Amino acid sequence: MSIDFTELEIKTIQSAVDRRWRKEKIEANLANIEITKEGEDESTFTPAVVWEDENSTFIILKIGVFSYKSFFYYLTDQRFDTGVPEYNDLYECANKLLKVQADFMLSKNIKDLGLHIQK
Repeated sequence: MSIDFTELEIKTIQSAVDRRWRKEKIEANLANIEITKEGEDESTFTPAVVWEDENSTFIILKIGVFSYKSFFYYLTDQRFDTGVPEYNDLYECANKLLKVQADFMLSKNIKDLGLHIQK
């Protein structure tokens, strides 16, 4: 049984990317990423959708028929995820990933300016 991304799933991700970067065209690309699942010794190739902006690389893995995992790298060496081990809703997975990265960038920029947010 193949668990490749369907055309609809790719469109769902690209739509989220397009909403985030309205003024520039960022293309979500298919890839196969080698991963080692927790508790296993051997690595396997997993279908993924990958895209990049100026400082971040975003990755959504398809780990089952309706199972997704997402994370992003900031400046290639800092990895962040959403805190959710697995999603069964791709729309939620993609949008939460983009929100986490936007929140990270906002907090980083505020910290760099020496400002803080009062709640």
